[in-house]
Amino acid sequence: MNASMHGGEPYDPSPRPRSFPPGGPTPVPTTPPGTVPTDEPVEACDLPASASDERLGLDVRRYWAGAVVTVVVCGLIGLAASVIFDQAFDVGLLDVVGGSSSLAWAMTGALFGLLAAVVLQVLVMVAPRPRMFFGWLVAVVTVILAVTPFTGNPDAVPAVVTALVWIVLGLATSSMLSGVLGRTLVRPTAPPT
Repeated sequence: MNASMHGGEPYDPSPRPRSFPPGGPTPVPTTPPGTVPTDEPVEACDLPASASDERLGLDVRRYWAGAVVTVVVCGLIGLAASVIFDQAFDVGLLDVVGGSSSLAWAMTGALFGLLAAVVLQVLVMVAPRPRMFFGWLVAVVTVILAVTPFTGNPDAVPAVVTALVWIVLGLATSSMLSGVLGRTLVRPTAPPT
């Protein structure tokens, strides 16, 4: 090929950037050395701490309004699971701490949501990446609770159904509280100079 097919410049296989227009200055990279440029947005809770170690804040009133709704929804999930599986399909969920009644499952679901909300608020106050740690904590606790019905010698169908209810509760709690956190997390503002 001749040089005219490449815009007047001969082909240069070296990795250095070409100047545009030809003969003009070489473009300066906009990212600092050692970093990988990306188009992904950086979430507020995943930003590195500044030199003054400012902590993320929380709009507590709005956070707890969302947390209360999460607790109610988790309680309703427990109630619905108990009614659907125990009464409609006669499968029978395994007992929770308060028994196997619909009320016990509703209270257990609500308690699960409430404890998760408290843990998330504490993580916002003390952890550098609260959303990441919260996701992992809920995932690990959900796995433990989903495996627990298989301990001992339970019937297979009630154990599987009970495990599925715990998985649904864990997913619902994690997704709702992560959404609430996304709307109520407050980044500290820099003082006026």
